[in-house]
Amino acid sequence: MQTITNDTWLLTVGTFLPLVGVLLMMFVPASEEKTHKQIGILTSAVTAAVGVYTLLRFDFDQSEKLQFFVDSEWITVIKSNYTIGLDGISLPLYFLSMVVTLLVMIYTWDNMPDAGNPKSFIILMLVLQVGMAGSFIAQDLILFFVFFEVVLLPMYFMIGVWGGDDRQYASLKFFLYTMFGSALMLVAFLALFFQTGAASFSFAHLMEAGALIDRDVQIWIFAGMFVGFAVKVPMFPFHTWLPDAHTQAPTQGSVILAA
Repeated sequence: MQTITNDTWLLTVGTFLPLVGVLLMMFVPASEEKTHKQIGILTSAVTAAVGVYTLLRFDFDQSEKLQFFVDSEWITVIKSNYTIGLDGISLPLYFLSMVVTLLVMIYTWDNMPDAGNPKSFIILMLVLQVGMAGSFIAQDLILFFVFFEVVLLPMYFMIGVWGGDDRQYASLKFFLYTMFGSALMLVAFLALFFQTGAASFSFAHLMEAGALIDRDVQIWIFAGMFVGFAVKVPMFPFHTWLPDAHTQAPTQGSVILAA
């Protein structure tokens, strides 16, 4: 896999910048609703600006290569690294996650769900932003799994606390279905790693070693990943949690689910 190690700080800053907003909000009393909304909009706007800068710095003539590439040690005991990068496919999705979050924050200014508590609500949206952006830059299976799962709990609380009349049922159904999908994904990821004997959970290492796996084992690993992602995306016939989640979630949560 060809990589370009330019502006190696850019993706880390763009992904984790929302946590700065979360930290600031921790020191603001919950009663100051306007301040929390201002911090949420400002944080998401600055994050989107970093996204625009990322677009400008991206070399579209080499869009097939991973750019802004970083490969650092992370959890050495399980051979998982902090490996991130963007190519021409993941770049627009990464940027879109920032734009959607900014629009949702602006919408929240005059459309706070009835349950109130804007501090917690906006913090959850910023954490969701981190999970969404991280999922698009991750180039390590364990890192990808962590980012992908970061989205789960904030969305559960957004539906369960700020949702409609049947929010408890919808949030529990969402949580159980997606946890089942997560478990299948993780088992398939671990099976792929141990069957290949790859040097790490890096996408590049696993793709290089994947061809050496027995065909029957490949099919089983694919089946585990397919069903896991089919539940999470979701795809028919594993989609039954989605209508309940969309109808019961607040508008902000429904937009992020659709994104």
